[in-house]
Amino acid sequence: MANSESTPSSPIANYPTSNGHQLPERSHTFDIVEDRIDSGFKSIKSFARRKTKSTSASLQEWALPSRPYLEYIRQLIAAGWSNLQDLDDYLLNETAQDGLVVSVLDITQNATKKRWPDIHNELDLKKFMEAPNRDGVSVRLYMAEYQGCPASGLIETLGGGLNLDPRFFQWSIHRKGHVFTPSQRHRLPFINLGFGVLDAATPNTTDAEKFKVLVYIQPDEDGNGWTGIFLFSTHTKTNISPRLLTAPPPFRSVLPRIEPLRPKSIREIYLESFDLVDLSQIAASPLYGVSFLLRLDCFLWNQIITAIREEDRRIHGISDTTIGHTEEIKKTLDIVKRYGSYGWPGQDFPVTKQCKVDLEEDFQHLVEQTDLLWDNRDKMAAIRQKNSEARWNSLTNAFTYLFAPVTIISGIYGMNVSQISGTDSNPNIWQFFVAVIIFNILILLSLAFSRWIRVQMKHKRTAGWKEIFGFAVGKVNAS
Repeated sequence: MANSESTPSSPIANYPTSNGHQLPERSHTFDIVEDRIDSGFKSIKSFARRKTKSTSASLQEWALPSRPYLEYIRQLIAAGWSNLQDLDDYLLNETAQDGLVVSVLDITQNATKKRWPDIHNELDLKKFMEAPNRDGVSVRLYMAEYQGCPASGLIETLGGGLNLDPRFFQWSIHRKGHVFTPSQRHRLPFINLGFGVLDAATPNTTDAEKFKVLVYIQPDEDGNGWTGIFLFSTHTKTNISPRLLTAPPPFRSVLPRIEPLRPKSIREIYLESFDLVDLSQIAASPLYGVSFLLRLDCFLWNQIITAIREEDRRIHGISDTTIGHTEEIKKTLDIVKRYGSYGWPGQDFPVTKQCKVDLEEDFQHLVEQTDLLWDNRDKMAAIRQKNSEARWNSLTNAFTYLFAPVTIISGIYGMNVSQISGTDSNPNIWQFFVAVIIFNILILLSLAFSRWIRVQMKHKRTAGWKEIFGFAVGKVNAS
């Protein structure tokens, strides 16, 4: 097996077969493959023009020989797995995968790594997967990077070539049919990691771009290795080095070579991280192989939380920001507590247990910091609401103080009393004030009596005069 520095010109050129013969030339092979793909596309288009069949239609009428994985999904739907219908509809939409990058990394049985040249289309990927190039490899990682959702061709290639659970791709296309029960979700061989990266494209320094990274761990039949499928749903780049998440070498020790810092995608950062881990442990522990990706997720979320906290302090208030951070972080913490997934092998190995302890500590601390941040923001929001209400009350009182004298004076001078109208047939002004006093006394007595009845019924005791009249004039709060 070649080392990591050996870089063949093409990932599909001149692979030897098991009997020592060379595969056909690239151009001839592409002609054959393209003819098959064209025939498959024609059969799909003709199928789409058919009238809708009843559920009792024969599976032979559904068959698409050139797309076996789609045929497999349709057989499942006919057998009762109707939650895969969204995936079936999605696969019929033959859109090209713009910007596809698939990196393949092998970990050999001798604990060395080999990175194959990146693949940029489904045909090359299919050719690579069919070639006999797995000798001496204990772990193979497929890392597909695209924007948004994977194209139908990528799903067909990976799903059919590796016999993957179709619910994995149902997750990747963000459709509602991927609902699992907790017991199912916790034991599936794949997980869904929610990532967040500070979005430099917006003027708001706290905005974050959210995306998903799906990880599928497929143990080998002999139990001595596994295959990992990683789907990165964004090309977003961030300017960090994987060394940032590791301890620096001690003073006066040999330092690693200096590498210029440049923006890299999450896939590229994860690929570089394999220079910093113990390759001999990866075959036995998938969680250890994925641990750097989880640490990177924790680090990026911590950057977002720190940016929000600093912006709140800068403006002495609550900054505008995206939401949903706590939910994604807690979901990842739950994944860590399950060793990634209960369906992953190697959970009894010491390195797996240590990874779980370290990652759980990191994410638990991040959850606590996130909860503290949002608690502080809730308190600040309550204070701002209280201050706003106080300002409105002050404004209302100011208007009351302004218009109350005018209202009283205009009310008095507008009364039709003999002292103002000059007519003895009208009532005197003292009668008005007596009526107001009597009315106020009746109101106070009514409030006092209601308080006395309330105390009798609620507390089974007789309230004193001071208590009930104090309540009537507003000095005692009702209990």
